[in-house]
Amino acid sequence: MKVGDERFLRGLYDLKYLFGDKWAPAILVTLSGGPMRRKEILSTISSYSIGEEWSDKHAVLHDSILARTLKKMTEEGLLKRVRCTKTFPVTVTYELKPEVLEFLTLTETLVAWADEHQELIAQAQAYSRRNGDEMGTLTEIAELDELGLGDEVDDE
Repeated sequence: MKVGDERFLRGLYDLKYLFGDKWAPAILVTLSGGPMRRKEILSTISSYSIGEEWSDKHAVLHDSILARTLKKMTEEGLLKRVRCTKTFPVTVTYELKPEVLEFLTLTETLVAWADEHQELIAQAQAYSRRNGDEMGTLTEIAELDELGLGDEVDDE
């Protein structure tokens, strides 16, 4: 598989949709240190300063959103939910699947690249703040184009 081929493109989209949920990166990083209960996850993520660079809105994670996201990520196979009945009350913890931890380790190189290219990141963040967070899916963009409402393209 090479950068310019279709399989590489498909792989990039697979990663985007697998790990592209708004709160998934924060949850993954939080759980990279080991299993945690939902309240611990919420407390840790709430202590992070994330999202302000990409949006005019301050990102706040509410417990209900976290619960839905953890359920979704568990159903997708990214997390393992462990229910311990040996304690009272029963405790539930979440942990990363080994292959997800492997993914995080592999992304260290990409994060280092982003750190080295802060001017590019800052430009993308500024654009995002000016034009909104949501870029839309390819299907939505194609539908807008069919209606004649898509962006004009300058082919000169």
